[in-house]
Amino acid sequence: MAPSKESAALPTLFRTIVSQNPPDDQHPALNRLIYDQVATASSEPTDVTYEDLPHNPKLGRGPAKWLRPLHASPNHALLFFHGGGYSFGSLASHRKLCGHLAKACNAYALMIDYRLTPEHPFPATLDDCVAGYRYLLDQGFEAKNVVTIGDSCGGGLATTVPLKAVREGLPAPGAVVALSPWFDVECQESPSLHVSGETDALGTMEGMYVIRDRYCGKKGSAGAVDPRDPTISAVYAGEEELKKLPPHWISCAGDDMLRDDGTRMAEKLKKAGVETVVKTHEGMQHVFEFMAGQAPEADQSIREIGEWVRKKIGS
Repeated sequence: MAPSKESAALPTLFRTIVSQNPPDDQHPALNRLIYDQVATASSEPTDVTYEDLPHNPKLGRGPAKWLRPLHASPNHALLFFHGGGYSFGSLASHRKLCGHLAKACNAYALMIDYRLTPEHPFPATLDDCVAGYRYLLDQGFEAKNVVTIGDSCGGGLATTVPLKAVREGLPAPGAVVALSPWFDVECQESPSLHVSGETDALGTMEGMYVIRDRYCGKKGSAGAVDPRDPTISAVYAGEEELKKLPPHWISCAGDDMLRDDGTRMAEKLKKAGVETVVKTHEGMQHVFEFMAGQAPEADQSIREIGEWVRKKIGS
């Protein structure tokens, strides 16, 4: 089935964003401002209030934002990690998408504005996101009532944060939701990577390698880390570690170069005995859920995620 006319407009927005970007190493602030245009894809969610949280060491090194849908359960929370290749994205770029997700899940949501590369390579981003999880637990949220959720690299973080948290002796959250997730930062083994420039309107292999090297350091350089570290690329985690993870919902887009990252991760999780739902939405772009409130495919995906999350955490 062909995409709706609304979803068919997303590639145009993505190509506009890409065309406006100067070289990343010259104007990172401008790059980030341009990337924030993705927020224009979503409609404004209704009946959601917002509270900005100032810098707080317990929340990592950046600000955060509470989203509280009217009538949502105050005892259940989404911990949302935005996408943007670890270099872009903000509370502004993903606020509306997160609001739609929080409403669908009938839960509050806490957005983490983690530190970005190239200024702050691994493990700064992960440390900030794990700090956000600790913060929720310290605020009295039960782990079983928390969902880690994100898109693109944030979808990868939705899984690596529980991995890291469990390693540190914390309980795992109640569920994980990953939208168009980046689970293999090494960028080697997913066949769909090769659709870049064909069906994927946003990503390129050259760009993925740049992002990888910003996050992990160039191979062989001082301080570089292995992209196959499971707390960077969860798809390389062993079965014994994966067994400790909560149920996963993975949303993949058929025209996305990261499509097979999601399906590969789903296979590994299932093999480890983790309850996993993987949905591949044919003809859709990377994080097509950005069209929340505008396109029927995005709304259906978010509705299905909400139904699943409410059952998993009782929100």
